[in-house]
Amino acid sequence: MIIVFLLITISCTSQKKEIISKSTIKLEGKDTNVRDLIDIDGYYQNMHYSKIMFFEDGLYVDQFLFKQGLSECEIQANMSKSLYCGVENQKKYWGFHWGVYKIVEDTIIVYHYLRGSWWTPWYADEVRYKIIDRTTIQPIYSRDLRQSEEQYYKEYNKSPWIKNGDVFYFNLADSLPSSDCWLKEEKWIWKNESDWRNYMEKIKQKKKK
Repeated sequence: MIIVFLLITISCTSQKKEIISKSTIKLEGKDTNVRDLIDIDGYYQNMHYSKIMFFEDGLYVDQFLFKQGLSECEIQANMSKSLYCGVENQKKYWGFHWGVYKIVEDTIIVYHYLRGSWWTPWYADEVRYKIIDRTTIQPIYSRDLRQSEEQYYKEYNKSPWIKNGDVFYFNLADSLPSSDCWLKEEKWIWKNESDWRNYMEKIKQKKKK
């Protein structure tokens, strides 16, 4: 059992290091100007009820749920209180995948992450969304961040480029949740260490209140 545990730990650590080395999109401690291109005071949802959000500071989140029994009007009136929250290490969380993004012309490029644990490996994807208009976006690309396009094709026998991806439409909401999350506490996700230190100090002060 000890040998198995050590092998799993080494594997998870190795995966995290590889993901960090390939994570070229960084938080810059300033707004991304995403509002110039799309509406973000709410969330995007496709026909299969998958939901995503973009925050002005460069954060992205997907795979979140709302509490059962709430109407669309109740969700739109107070999104923060409508979110279903899980608990991990005695901390509440509401987003399953957190990530960062950058904007290249009419495309939003996202790196999003699944944090590993003792028994769960780290995972990261690159997803690209084409901006159709201010309230409509469409996924056009998706691959494991650790793989090149050629490796992805060999592994899955298909291109990472998506044809006719499910369109996401904007849903306006009030009382939006914060972008504070575990990912922002990771120093490697920041472009400048000073911005990471400022963020950690803000979190520290918030916990004192």
